[in-house]
Formats: sequence, structure tokens, C-alpha cells
Amino acid sequence: LDKCRDLFEIIEARDCRKSTVIISQMPVANWYQLFGDNTYADACLSRMTSKAYRLDFPGRDRRVESK
Repeated sequence: LDKCRDLFEIIEARDCRKSTVIISQMPVANWYQLFGDNTYADACLSRMTSKAYRLDFPGRDRRVESK
């Protein structure tokens, strides 16, 4: 719960003031299950996705090709 609250406080402090880049290997549709508290999940996810520019890179793992 503390991690959820910490993330919420960061997102809330930056909302409409600063740009924030969030990178995840998990699809956005699965983010909700990462939060232990639905209240923080709703608050964080709505702020993170409402004005977001999303870049989705589907397909195979591109890191394997660079080795």
C-alpha cells in the first residue's frame, strides 16, 4: 500500500505541471492488477493515461536482435 501511495503522490505532484515518462513491459490493460488498493489504482491510472501519448511496440523482443 505504501508503494501505491508513493506512486500516487509522485503522479499527483507532476500532473499538469511536468512531463513524466513511464516505461513498462506489461500492457496497460494489466496495470490495474499491480496495485493493491483499488482507490490508488483508479487515481494513478486515470492520471497516467488520460493525457498520455502511448507508444506500443508489438512483436518479438528487439533486444535479442542486438546481441
